[in-house]
Amino acid sequence: MWGMSRESSCRRCRVYCDWVVDPLGCLGCSRLYAYDAKDGGRYVGCVEGVHLAELELQVLESCVEEGRTFGGIRAARVPLPICAARVDSAYPQRLPEIGCVNPEFHEPPGGGTFTIGVRGSATPPDDA
Repeated sequence: MWGMSRESSCRRCRVYCDWVVDPLGCLGCSRLYAYDAKDGGRYVGCVEGVHLAELELQVLESCVEEGRTFGGIRAARVPLPICAARVDSAYPQRLPEIGCVNPEFHEPPGGGTFTIGVRGSATPPDDA
């Protein structure tokens, strides 16, 4: 069940987590738009508004050619299944002892479900 109702950031504990998108993964995407600016540069962005940045195409292409990374951009909305996205924790050292309090947030776009269960003793409790 993946849709627009999902969060692009989580603030349910002290660890502040956000979805981030790798803009180099956007280069082959059909949802990428481009325009030529007055300064002579060509800028690209996401039609779907997954991230709101407009980046210079030449910079992204040079990163690919040189084998460098660009870095993640904070997602403005839930990434699409085709997006190169991951959850980034700003303060992972603050994670509570019980782990993530919002495990659904860490599910990858477009995939998977999980089940939470409680294991009890094999014998029923005494009702006396």
